[in-house]
Formats: sequence, C-alpha cells, structure tokens
Amino acid sequence: MKKVLTSIFACAMAVMAMSCNDYLKAPQVTKGDKNEMDTLSYVIGQNIGNSIVNGMMPQLKADYNVIVETLEKTALGKDNVKVEGVTISKENINDLGQQYLGPEINKKVMEAMQDSTGMTEVFADAKEKAIASAILGANIGFGLSESGMPFETTWILKAIEDIRNNEINLEQTDAANFMQNYYTVVLPEQAKKESEEWLAAMAKKRGAQVTESGIVYIIREAGCDSIKAVNDEDKVKVLYTGRTCYGKVFDSNVWNDMPKQRQEMMKAYRPDEAGKDSPIEFGLNQVIKGWTEGMKLIGKGGKITLWIPSELAYGERGTGQDIGPNAALRFDVELLEVNGK
Repeated sequence: MKKVLTSIFACAMAVMAMSCNDYLKAPQVTKGDKNEMDTLSYVIGQNIGNSIVNGMMPQLKADYNVIVETLEKTALGKDNVKVEGVTISKENINDLGQQYLGPEINKKVMEAMQDSTGMTEVFADAKEKAIASAILGANIGFGLSESGMPFETTWILKAIEDIRNNEINLEQTDAANFMQNYYTVVLPEQAKKESEEWLAAMAKKRGAQVTESGIVYIIREAGCDSIKAVNDEDKVKVLYTGRTCYGKVFDSNVWNDMPKQRQEMMKAYRPDEAGKDSPIEFGLNQVIKGWTEGMKLIGKGGKITLWIPSELAYGERGTGQDIGPNAALRFDVELLEVNGK
C-alpha cells in the first residue's frame, strides 16, 4: 500500500509561520483531503478503531455511531457536545466518566461477559447508553485535539470504519514500521528545524542577545548586581513560566500562568495555596543546562526571558507530554533570592 507523507510535511511547513511574533503556529487536527491519504492519521485511526470495535462495542455494548460522531466533533476543536440533554466538556468529562462509566458499569460489563445468552444490558436505557457512548467519543476527540499533531479526521474515521468492516488496508507490521519511523525520524527532524527557526527569529527581537552556547535572552530587569548566582552550586528562588515554541504553558509556579489542571488540583488538595504564586528554590546544578547558565545573567529582583536550545534543555528525548524531541523552550523568570539573600 502506498504510504503518502505529503500532508504531514505540508503541515510541518505551515507550522513555520509565526504567530503573535513570539510563537510558531501549532499543528492542528483538520478534516483533511479525502482524495489524498494521510498515513499518519490512518494508522492512528486503526488503533482507535481496534479499541472501539473490539473493546467498547462488545464489552460496553456502546453505540458506534454516537462514539464516532462525538469523536469527530471534539477532535476538530468543538469544546463541548450535548447528548440527551447532557453537556460534555473538557472540564466535566472526568466527572461524567465516573458517573456513567464508573465502578457500577464495570460490574455490569462483567455480568454481560459471563452471560452466554448475550441478553444482559450494560446500561439502564438508551439514553444512558447514548450519553456514555458520547463520553467515550469525546474523550478520544479531546485527546486528539490536544495532541499537537497534524491529524486528519477523514482518514481517522476511514480507518475506524475499515476496522469495523474488517477491511484492513494497512497491515500491522507496516503500521508499526511507519509509526516507528515517524516518531524516531520524521518528528525529531521536524522539531529540530522548527526550533532552529524559532530561535533565529527570537534572536532578532529588540533587546535580544545570544550567549556562546546559543541561549537567546532578553533581560527585562537586571536586578541587584551585587547579589547574583556565580557558581553552579548556588541556590536560587524563582517564579517562572515555561512555554513550548507554540506558546503552550507546560509548567509554571505563577498562579495566573499555571495550567488549569494544576490550578484545580491545588484548589482541591492545597486550598491554602490556591490563588497564590508558589516560589521554588533549587541549586543551579539540579536543573537543565540552559537554566544553570541563564540564571547567572541577572541579579536578585531581576527578570529575564530565556529561549533555550534543545541541547541545553531536554535534548533528543524530550520529556513529559508537551516537550517533544529536539524542542527549544521559552522561560520567563523572576529571580527572588540567591543563596537565601
């Protein structure tokens, strides 16, 4: 089967366009071109299709059409969907999942699997089944929309339908080889090019300077020149916000910048700290090399923006969900203390 990569690379080129002068335009899920196959999306669709057709449908007796319809809407960026009078959103999907797909449903699934007649129903009625099916579809769709990948729903849905009809157009071995090549070769090379172009653009900003190691920085406030970190063993206390080249906040201890999920966790488990900044102290030998070098550029009370090359950040491996291979990063930092002073 012909493996067409055109749409992947076309999207990669589109990512190069700058947005708001400071960030690249992030890849987005689109409907896609039904006449030009996108192999990446098709392979992802096969994986999703196996989960739906061989898991959700036989075990939960979920509604295929509702799952797929909701999946497509949310993958294409719809923030919420309404099914049987219930609105499903990113904010409430976990709670709704507990309500409609929680422990009681697991018990029902076990009973249904043990019923040789196949007559045991998992859900109380058609309404509950539709809501649960929509939750399943929305959960997948929200995940796709937030993946930062250039998926095309036309080919995801085509693959799901092919799995349902037992018409597999890409053998398992070919699909696995494609994904391995994409994640180990294509994606890292794309990220490296993006990062290099982003850093070059940031270096042209007014007031920007570049260190010998390649860190681009702008000193917003110099701070106290007599109280500065000099050695790698020095300890600093800071407020910071880290962003990807697309402007997505991946970490922050500044309340107004914190990802919403972290804010909600603090409200729930550390209510006394909710709504407040959370300064952190660490040794400069305990962090990425870009921080070790960058924190020596300002004094106590100083503020700096750092654009750090991937080799001084998390390198070829990346880290976590948001920082991929070869990713350059931006940090906005306020230096509060140096060695307790």
